[in-house]
Amino acid sequence: MKKYFNDFLLMLQFLTRIPINISLNCDRENFRRGALFLPVVGFIIGGIQWVIYYLLHRVMPSSIISIFAVLIGAMVTGALHIDGLGDTCDGFYAFKGKERIIEIMKDSRIGSFGAIAIVMDLLLKVAAIAALIDYRRPAAIIAAVVIGRFSIVFMSFISKPAKSSGSGNLFIGNMNKAIVLVSAVLTILICSLLLGVKASAVVFIGTLILTFLISKYSESKIDGATGDILGANNELAEILALVLVIAMINL
Repeated sequence: MKKYFNDFLLMLQFLTRIPINISLNCDRENFRRGALFLPVVGFIIGGIQWVIYYLLHRVMPSSIISIFAVLIGAMVTGALHIDGLGDTCDGFYAFKGKERIIEIMKDSRIGSFGAIAIVMDLLLKVAAIAALIDYRRPAAIIAAVVIGRFSIVFMSFISKPAKSSGSGNLFIGNMNKAIVLVSAVLTILICSLLLGVKASAVVFIGTLILTFLISKYSESKIDGATGDILGANNELAEILALVLVIAMINL
């Protein structure tokens, strides 16, 4: 039991800015087991965003609340996945050739494609969360973050590393069927409680399809996936989840 608690804290320490100032075991096995808890990490991050909604919904319009919710999400994660989206778009759309794409993705500077991707990411999240607040479905804020973290597990399972080293390789190619299955069950249970079974099923299946397509697209570009692509997929999965819930409300 102690090793699983270590691995849970490791995921919080690695993927968020929540202060966990203790020394933890952090080899590949710890990251593999820790992936079980990514939906729970998503629940914590999304829960913090939901608390912002709860504290402000009586005194602020949805447009302002959604901005604060997205902002706090970026602060809690250190904008880790947003940065991955920007780096991925810079590399994929500014240059051709695997080595050059990976080189650009490593560059800390942001290019035009990365800037556009980040701006659109934030705008879509803000607009979608505002709509869900107006539709009285704020629980979708949490569900979207949970499904985004599961997409990291699934992509890590179906993809191969594009680089010989890198933080993404702690996940990519390091998953097994049992880890993915348990993570999927946790994700479905949490999302079903938050969204209902039908909406949860639609969002989950949509995420699987999106992640599979992005994995194949990444493979065509750089023969695999990197940590930046895991982050990019997370962001796109969150947006897809929010949009699908809105679409189902309006059907």
